[in-house]
Amino acid sequence: MFSILGDEGMGKTKLDYAMKVHMQRIVRGEKRPFCYRDFLEFEVDGKKYGMTHGTFRNKISQYIRSGYAQLEYCSGPAFYSLNGFNFAKPKPAMTDNHTVVSSLSSLSSVSFIDSLPSDKHALHDIRYRFKVDSIWTVITTSHPELKPNDISKDIALDPIVTHDLTIKTTIHHTDTVSVIVACSLNPIAVDLKGLLRLSNALTRVEERLLRYLDSAPLSLSSLSIPDHNSWTVTMWHFGKDSYEEYTGEKFEIAWEDGENALMRIYTKDLNDMTRIRRERQEYPNKRFDEAIDEKMNTLVEMRTPIAKDV
Repeated sequence: MFSILGDEGMGKTKLDYAMKVHMQRIVRGEKRPFCYRDFLEFEVDGKKYGMTHGTFRNKISQYIRSGYAQLEYCSGPAFYSLNGFNFAKPKPAMTDNHTVVSSLSSLSSVSFIDSLPSDKHALHDIRYRFKVDSIWTVITTSHPELKPNDISKDIALDPIVTHDLTIKTTIHHTDTVSVIVACSLNPIAVDLKGLLRLSNALTRVEERLLRYLDSAPLSLSSLSIPDHNSWTVTMWHFGKDSYEEYTGEKFEIAWEDGENALMRIYTKDLNDMTRIRRERQEYPNKRFDEAIDEKMNTLVEMRTPIAKDV
């Protein structure tokens, strides 16, 4: 099911759309339920959002009534999940997919979008995680200037800006490290040149974390940072932009396909030019090198013509 939103419709549903994207990211990508604290401050597509506890409570009640979300359990705050994704009890069979944006309209522009010449396949908004036992204790003990968040207790490092990428690193109190590569305006082409650009940038993250650990007292400095190719990639946006400029009315389409991937087609302002971006929000949940090999093999198969019987 689809939703095509003009400028006015986008303004009315943007927070709902961002909230649902963040819900899917937590449940499908991070494999955990969520509570209101996850929505006090969050970011989707490079834009910051936030809501009060009361606003969250009203919206989650609407999602539960519509069958999109469900209550998981109460442990202090109430924890929720997407309908069909259970953490407090065995998972039942999955329910039907739900539209990400609820209002519906004509699909007349889809065939037009499919016919547009497009640029290379690319990745953006890439999210990784890896675990280093005791890293949170070592960092907080040896670097008091890096103060944990008062609520989450996570340590958010200053972003690294390099190779036209903005990389955000968070050290969670659970000793999990999450890394976000934000590059919506300069997506990473899925080819050797693009992957080398990404690899060089992630090496900067490894080096910075190692410097923090190396400067700790000897009794605390025996930790190591795993190579970024072994990090688990929990989510990425995979797609391509139209090669030609688009001059029509701005719009946004979002839906979920049969493979539980979030699909989006929308207008994007890039380098003083508006283009149409078509993408899938995917959840590989595997080593980065394995996920990339799989994606590149898929692209090769897409480009290889099927032999015809003589």
